[in-house]
Amino acid sequence: MLYWVFKAIFIIVLNTLYRVRVEGVKNLPKKTNFIIVSNHASWLDSLFFVALLPKKIYGITARYLYKVAWLRWFLKNIDAIPTQNSSETAVSLLKKNEVVGLFPEGGCSRDGKLRRFRKGTALLALKTGRPIVPCAISGTYKAYPVGAKFPKVFMPVGIKIGKPIYLLKEFEQIIDDVSLQNGTAKIKNAVKELINAG
Repeated sequence: MLYWVFKAIFIIVLNTLYRVRVEGVKNLPKKTNFIIVSNHASWLDSLFFVALLPKKIYGITARYLYKVAWLRWFLKNIDAIPTQNSSETAVSLLKKNEVVGLFPEGGCSRDGKLRRFRKGTALLALKTGRPIVPCAISGTYKAYPVGAKFPKVFMPVGIKIGKPIYLLKEFEQIIDDVSLQNGTAKIKNAVKELINAG
Protein backbone atom coordinates (compact mmCIF):
# COMPACT_ATOMS: atom_id res chain seq x y z
CA MET A 1 0.00 0.00 0.00
CA LEU A 2 2.75 2.44 0.96
CA TYR A 3 5.46 0.77 -1.11
CA TRP A 4 6.33 3.78 -3.24
CA VAL A 5 6.40 6.11 -0.23
CA PHE A 6 8.86 3.85 1.58
CA LYS A 7 10.87 3.46 -1.62
CA ALA A 8 11.29 7.24 -1.92
CA ILE A 9 12.38 7.44 1.73
CA PHE A 10 14.87 4.57 1.34
CA ILE A 11 16.36 6.13 -1.81
CA ILE A 12 17.12 9.36 0.05
CA VAL A 13 18.32 7.77 3.30
CA LEU A 14 20.44 4.98 1.83
CA ASN A 15 22.06 7.19 -0.82
CA THR A 16 22.90 9.67 1.93
CA LEU A 17 24.33 7.12 4.37
CA TYR A 18 26.11 4.78 1.92
CA ARG A 19 28.19 4.92 -1.23
CA VAL A 20 25.76 3.04 -3.45
CA ARG A 21 26.50 1.39 -6.81
CA VAL A 22 24.17 -0.63 -9.05
CA GLU A 23 25.43 -2.55 -12.08
CA GLY A 24 23.55 -4.47 -14.76
CA VAL A 25 20.14 -2.77 -14.68
CA LYS A 26 19.99 -3.41 -18.43
CA ASN A 27 19.78 -7.15 -17.62
CA LEU A 28 16.30 -6.76 -16.11
CA PRO A 29 13.77 -8.24 -18.60
CA LYS A 30 11.67 -5.55 -20.28
CA LYS A 31 9.01 -7.71 -21.94
CA THR A 32 8.10 -9.97 -19.02
CA ASN A 33 7.95 -9.98 -15.26
CA PHE A 34 10.48 -12.07 -13.35
CA ILE A 35 11.73 -13.61 -10.11
CA ILE A 36 14.65 -11.76 -8.54
CA VAL A 37 17.05 -13.54 -6.18
CA SER A 38 20.17 -12.60 -4.27
CA ASN A 39 22.59 -13.63 -1.58
CA HIS A 40 21.55 -12.46 1.88
CA ALA A 41 24.08 -11.21 4.43
CA SER A 42 22.32 -8.41 6.32
CA TRP A 43 18.96 -7.02 7.38
CA LEU A 44 19.81 -4.06 5.14
CA ASP A 45 19.64 -6.14 1.94
CA SER A 46 15.88 -5.89 1.47
CA LEU A 47 15.90 -2.12 1.94
CA PHE A 48 18.55 -1.67 -0.75
CA PHE A 49 16.60 -3.80 -3.23
CA VAL A 50 13.40 -1.84 -2.61
CA ALA A 51 15.29 1.45 -3.02
CA LEU A 52 17.51 0.67 -5.98
CA LEU A 53 15.51 -1.52 -8.36
CA PRO A 54 13.01 0.25 -10.64
CA LYS A 55 10.25 -2.37 -10.37
CA LYS A 56 7.99 -2.99 -7.39
CA ILE A 57 9.11 -6.22 -5.71
CA TYR A 58 6.78 -8.48 -3.76
CA GLY A 59 9.34 -9.93 -1.35
CA ILE A 60 8.90 -13.28 0.36
CA THR A 61 9.61 -12.65 4.04
CA ALA A 62 10.16 -14.94 7.05
CA ARG A 63 6.92 -15.49 8.94
CA TYR A 64 8.50 -14.94 12.39
CA LEU A 65 9.11 -11.27 11.56
CA TYR A 66 5.35 -10.71 11.60
CA LYS A 67 5.32 -11.36 15.36
CA VAL A 68 6.84 -7.91 15.95
CA ALA A 69 4.04 -5.33 15.77
CA TRP A 70 5.88 -2.51 13.97
CA LEU A 71 7.55 -4.96 11.56
CA ARG A 72 4.19 -6.56 10.80
CA TRP A 73 2.75 -3.12 10.00
CA PHE A 74 5.73 -2.26 7.79
CA LEU A 75 5.76 -5.59 5.92
CA LYS A 76 2.03 -5.43 5.22
CA ASN A 77 2.37 -1.90 3.89
CA ILE A 78 5.11 -2.85 1.43
CA ASP A 79 3.05 -5.88 0.32
CA ALA A 80 5.58 -8.46 1.53
CA ILE A 81 4.58 -12.13 1.32
CA PRO A 82 4.88 -14.18 4.55
CA THR A 83 6.54 -17.57 4.04
CA GLN A 84 3.40 -19.44 5.10
CA ASN A 85 1.54 -20.31 1.87
CA SER A 86 4.01 -18.07 0.01
CA SER A 87 4.30 -20.42 -2.97
CA GLU A 88 0.62 -20.09 -3.97
CA THR A 89 0.66 -16.32 -3.49
CA ALA A 90 3.90 -15.93 -5.44
CA VAL A 91 2.63 -18.04 -8.34
CA SER A 92 -0.55 -15.96 -8.46
CA LEU A 93 1.43 -12.68 -8.49
CA LEU A 94 3.79 -13.92 -11.19
CA LYS A 95 0.83 -14.88 -13.37
CA LYS A 96 -0.49 -11.33 -12.86
CA ASN A 97 2.75 -9.91 -14.31
CA GLU A 98 4.20 -8.84 -10.94
CA VAL A 99 7.83 -9.19 -9.81
CA VAL A 100 8.57 -11.54 -6.90
CA GLY A 101 11.80 -11.40 -4.91
CA LEU A 102 13.37 -13.80 -2.45
CA PHE A 103 16.60 -14.80 -0.78
CA PRO A 104 17.05 -18.52 -1.58
CA GLU A 105 19.29 -19.04 1.46
CA GLY A 106 16.22 -18.63 3.63
CA GLY A 107 17.85 -16.16 6.03
CA CYS A 108 20.89 -13.99 6.64
CA SER A 109 24.34 -15.55 6.47
CA ARG A 110 26.12 -15.22 9.82
CA ASP A 111 29.61 -15.21 8.32
CA GLY A 112 28.98 -13.40 5.04
CA LYS A 113 29.49 -16.56 3.00
CA LEU A 114 26.95 -18.01 0.59
CA ARG A 115 24.85 -20.76 2.17
CA ARG A 116 22.82 -23.63 0.77
CA PHE A 117 19.98 -22.54 -1.52
CA ARG A 118 16.46 -23.82 -0.98
CA LYS A 119 14.42 -25.18 -3.89
CA GLY A 120 11.57 -22.66 -3.80
CA THR A 121 12.97 -20.38 -6.50
CA ALA A 122 13.40 -23.22 -8.98
CA LEU A 123 9.87 -24.42 -8.19
CA LEU A 124 8.39 -20.97 -8.88
CA ALA A 125 10.28 -20.69 -12.15
CA LEU A 126 9.25 -24.14 -13.36
CA LYS A 127 5.61 -23.58 -12.39
CA THR A 128 5.29 -20.17 -14.05
CA GLY A 129 7.90 -20.13 -16.83
CA ARG A 130 9.14 -16.74 -15.60
CA PRO A 131 12.87 -15.94 -15.81
CA ILE A 132 15.04 -15.69 -12.72
CA VAL A 133 17.27 -12.63 -12.37
CA PRO A 134 20.30 -13.47 -10.20
CA CYS A 135 21.86 -10.66 -8.15
CA ALA A 136 24.75 -10.22 -5.75
CA ILE A 137 24.75 -7.61 -3.02
CA SER A 138 28.05 -6.62 -1.44
CA GLY A 139 29.04 -4.39 1.46
CA THR A 140 25.98 -4.92 3.63
CA TYR A 141 27.64 -7.67 5.71
CA LYS A 142 30.39 -5.27 6.75
CA ALA A 143 27.87 -2.47 7.26
CA TYR A 144 25.40 -4.41 9.42
CA PRO A 145 26.09 -8.10 10.09
CA VAL A 146 23.69 -10.27 12.06
CA GLY A 147 24.21 -9.60 15.77
CA ALA A 148 25.49 -6.03 15.40
CA LYS A 149 23.65 -3.44 17.48
CA PHE A 150 24.00 -0.57 15.04
CA PRO A 151 24.84 -0.33 11.32
CA LYS A 152 28.03 1.32 10.13
CA VAL A 153 27.47 4.14 7.67
CA PHE A 154 29.32 5.81 4.78
CA MET A 155 30.45 2.42 3.49
CA PRO A 156 30.29 1.14 -0.12
CA VAL A 157 27.30 -1.05 -0.99
CA GLY A 158 26.81 -2.55 -4.41
CA ILE A 159 24.18 -4.58 -6.26
CA LYS A 160 25.23 -6.50 -9.33
CA ILE A 161 22.39 -7.73 -11.57
CA GLY A 162 23.09 -10.74 -13.77
CA LYS A 163 21.54 -11.99 -16.97
CA PRO A 164 18.18 -13.82 -16.69
CA ILE A 165 18.08 -17.60 -16.22
CA TYR A 166 15.27 -19.63 -17.76
CA LEU A 167 14.18 -22.93 -16.23
CA LEU A 168 11.67 -24.28 -18.71
CA LYS A 169 9.94 -27.65 -18.69
CA GLU A 170 8.36 -29.61 -21.48
CA PHE A 171 4.56 -29.75 -21.70
CA GLU A 172 3.19 -32.17 -19.05
CA GLN A 173 6.71 -32.75 -17.71
CA ILE A 174 6.62 -33.56 -13.99
CA ILE A 175 8.53 -31.22 -11.70
CA ASP A 176 10.54 -33.78 -9.75
CA ASP A 177 13.36 -33.55 -7.21
CA VAL A 178 16.04 -33.90 -9.90
CA SER A 179 14.75 -30.92 -11.91
CA LEU A 180 14.50 -28.86 -8.71
CA GLN A 181 18.04 -29.77 -7.65
CA ASN A 182 19.45 -28.96 -11.10
CA GLY A 183 17.56 -25.67 -11.26
CA THR A 184 18.64 -24.68 -7.75
CA ALA A 185 22.28 -25.46 -8.55
CA LYS A 186 22.05 -23.32 -11.69
CA ILE A 187 20.63 -20.38 -9.72
CA LYS A 188 23.22 -20.64 -6.94
CA ASN A 189 26.09 -20.84 -9.45
CA ALA A 190 24.85 -17.68 -11.18
CA VAL A 191 24.74 -15.76 -7.88
CA LYS A 192 28.14 -17.17 -6.87
CA GLU A 193 29.69 -16.02 -10.17
CA LEU A 194 28.41 -12.49 -9.59
CA ILE A 195 29.85 -12.47 -6.07
CA ASN A 196 33.21 -13.76 -7.26
CA ALA A 197 33.29 -11.20 -10.06
CA GLY A 198 33.73 -8.57 -7.33
